[in-house]
Amino acid sequence: MTKDRLPITNYQLPITIIYFLSGFTALLYQVVWQRMLGLFSGSDVRSVTIVVASYLLGLGVGGWLGGWVSDRLSSRQAVQIYSCCNFGIAIFAVCSRFLFYDLLFLQGKSLAQSTTVMLAIVFVSLLIPTTLMGVSLPLVSKATSRHAAGAAARIGLLYGLNTLGSGLGTLVSGWYIIGTFGYEKTVYLGAVLSALVGIIAWSSSRQFDAARSLPTVMPIAKLPQRSRLVWQWCLLVFISGFAAISLEIIWFRILDTILQSIAYTYAHLLAFILVGNALGSLAGSVAIRFIRQPRKVFFAIQGGVAAYSLASVWLISIYWQSHPTDLRTDIGYIDLNNITPIVLFRYVVLPLVMLVPPNFLLGFYFPLVQKAVQTDDSQIGQRVGFIQVANILGNTTGSLLTGLVLLDKLGTAGSLQLIAWLGLGFVLLGFRLGKDKLAGAIAIALAAIITLFPNNTRLWAALHGIPPTQYFLTAEDSTGVAAVTEINGKGTLLASGQAQASFPYMLVHALLGSLPALIHPHPTQMIIIGLGSGGTAHTAGVNPLTQQVKVVELLGAELTVLRQYAQTPGGQPLKHLFQDPRYKFIVGDGRQELELSQQKFDIIEADAIYAWRSRAGMLYSQEFFQAVRSHLNPGGMFVEWNVGLGTEQTFRSVFPYVMQLAMSGDLHVLIGSDRPVDFNWQQLLTKLEDAAVLNFLAKASVNVEAIRQDVKAAQVTFYSHAKDGQPPPVNTDLFPRSEYYLN
Repeated sequence: MTKDRLPITNYQLPITIIYFLSGFTALLYQVVWQRMLGLFSGSDVRSVTIVVASYLLGLGVGGWLGGWVSDRLSSRQAVQIYSCCNFGIAIFAVCSRFLFYDLLFLQGKSLAQSTTVMLAIVFVSLLIPTTLMGVSLPLVSKATSRHAAGAAARIGLLYGLNTLGSGLGTLVSGWYIIGTFGYEKTVYLGAVLSALVGIIAWSSSRQFDAARSLPTVMPIAKLPQRSRLVWQWCLLVFISGFAAISLEIIWFRILDTILQSIAYTYAHLLAFILVGNALGSLAGSVAIRFIRQPRKVFFAIQGGVAAYSLASVWLISIYWQSHPTDLRTDIGYIDLNNITPIVLFRYVVLPLVMLVPPNFLLGFYFPLVQKAVQTDDSQIGQRVGFIQVANILGNTTGSLLTGLVLLDKLGTAGSLQLIAWLGLGFVLLGFRLGKDKLAGAIAIALAAIITLFPNNTRLWAALHGIPPTQYFLTAEDSTGVAAVTEINGKGTLLASGQAQASFPYMLVHALLGSLPALIHPHPTQMIIIGLGSGGTAHTAGVNPLTQQVKVVELLGAELTVLRQYAQTPGGQPLKHLFQDPRYKFIVGDGRQELELSQQKFDIIEADAIYAWRSRAGMLYSQEFFQAVRSHLNPGGMFVEWNVGLGTEQTFRSVFPYVMQLAMSGDLHVLIGSDRPVDFNWQQLLTKLEDAAVLNFLAKASVNVEAIRQDVKAAQVTFYSHAKDGQPPPVNTDLFPRSEYYLN
C-alpha cells in the first residue's frame, strides 16, 4: 500500500456518507437563502453578487477558524464539533425565514439603500451558518487523517463526495423540492437533514480516537521553508480561485442567454459545475499516487482550463450562429409534453461541453495541492483550512471584481481573454517551454486563441444566432447584455437573449401604455417597472396631464443600447422618448425602487416578463401587489399584463376592484384599484381624436386607428370583492408557483 492511498476505515464510513449529505444541504440552503435575501437586497446583478460574495466570505471565515482549531483536537472532539456545527446550521435554518424575510425585508428594507450597509448586513446575517459550514472540511479532514502520509488522497475523497452532494443538492432542490414545497418548507427540510447529520456524527464520534496527536518535532531550520511552501500554494490557489469563479460568472451569462433563463436554470447549471468538480476531485484522489510533481500538473491544469474555456465558448458561438433559433418564439418555456432535441441539446449537451471538462480539471488539482502541502502531522487541519481560505478569498475577489467591474469595462470577450492571459502566465511560470512539449503546445494554443478570439460585438452576435452580415448593435455591462438587430428595416430588441419587442413599437405595448393613461382622469404621476423596447413607457406619456413618468429597468445595458439605437432611422421614436423632459430613467430593481420610495402614484404599471422566467415571481406575488396598492393615490390604478399561471387570481386577491380588458393579439390587461374603474368607450375614442394625443402618438410611430379598433372591440370584465369574493393568492414571495410551473 502506498502512502498516497489509505482507505476509509469502517468506523470512518458513516462520517464520509454524512459529509456527502451535508454538501447536499449546503447548496439547498444557498439556493433558497439567495432568493430570500434578494427580496431585501434587490434582484439586480449588484445585489446578487453581494449575496454570493457574502456567502463565500462566511465560508472563508469558517475555513480559517476550522484550520486554527482542528489540530488542537482529538479525532473524537473534531467529529463532535462537526456534529454541533450541523445542529447549529439546523437551528439557523429554522429561524432563517424570520431573519431574512420578516425582519430584513419586511421591517428593514430601507437599510438596503446604501450598498455598504447592505453588504455589511448580508454578510453578518449569513455569517453564522456559512462559518459553521466552512469549519467542516478542516474538522473532518483532521478527524479522518491523523498523519500527513496518505492525507491528500483521503481529503480529496472527502472534498469530492461533499461537492458531489452539493451538485445533487442543487439539482434536486432546483428542479423538484423548491417548486413542490416553496422556499420556507425547503429550508425546514434542510434543517431536518442537518439535524440528522448532527445526530449520526455524534453517534459515530465514539468510534474515533479520544487521544490528541502529539505535535511533530520539526527542525527549526526547516520551519521557514515549510511555511513558505504553504504560503506559495495559498497564493497560487487564490489566483486559481479568482479565475474559476470569474469563468463561472461568464459561463452563467452565456448559457443564460442561450437557455432563455427560467427559474430552473441557475440550479441546473450549477449542478454541472459542482458534479464536474466533484468527479475531478475523486479522480485526483485516486490518481495522486502516480503524480510526483504536483506543482507542474497544477500549472498545466490552469493553462488547460483557460485554453479549453476560451476555445469552447468560441466554438459554441460559431455553432450557434450557423444554427440560429427563431428569436420571436424562443421564450425559454419548457413543455414537458414536447421535449424536442433542441431542448435536450441546450439543457444537456451544451452545459456538458462547456462546464464539465474545465471543472473536472479544477477539481482534479485539489488533492494535488493537498499532497504538496501536507507534510506535517500536527498541521493537517490548519493547512486544509489555509488552502480552503485562499481558494474562497480568490472566489470572493473574482465574484466582486468580475461581476461588478470586468464585465462592465471589458465585456464577456475581454474578460475571457484576461482570464486566458492568467492561464498563459501559469504555463510560462511553471515550465521550461523548450523542454516541456505539452506545455509549449498549450502556451502556443492559448496565445493564438487569445489573439484571434472575436471582439464583444461579434461574439454576442454569434451567441444570439445573428448572421455576420445582419445589422447588430449590442451593449454589455455588469447588469447583463442587450442588443438590437434589424431585418428589412424592422428592428428587434434582445434582452439577455430573449426577443422582447419590435420596432416600430408593437401594438400590444402601445395599448398597455396609452389606454390606462387615457382611462385615468388625472394621471399626474406614473411609474413604469420595465423599459423593454420603450413602447409601453413611451405611450404611457400620451396624456397631456401627466407631469412625470419614472421608468425603472433592471437591465442597464438595455437603456444603453436603446439610446444608441435612437440615433438611427429605425429608432427615431426612441429619440423623442429620451428627449421628453417628463421621463426619468432609473437602472435598478423596480420592486425595490417602489418599496423604498416615499412617493405615491396615480398609475403604476409593471411591463413585466413572462411569469415563468427567473425571478419573475417578485412581480407577480401577493406581497408585491400589496406594496403597489400602498403606493397608489386614492383612485390610482395598477396595470399589468395577465400572463396566466395564477396572475389574475393573485391580482384579484389584493385589489378590491379589478377590470380585465381582452383585446387583439391575445392581450389581456388587468387594471386594479381601490374603487371601480370607469371604462367609457366613447370617452376614450374622443380622447383619441385630441390633437395633442394624436401628435404625441405620431412621434411614437403608433397606429392610432389600430388602437381605436381595439377599443371598440374590447371585451371588458369587472370583478370586485363585494360581488365575487376575495380569492386566495396563487403566487407569494415565498412560493412563486408561476416560476415553478413544471412542478
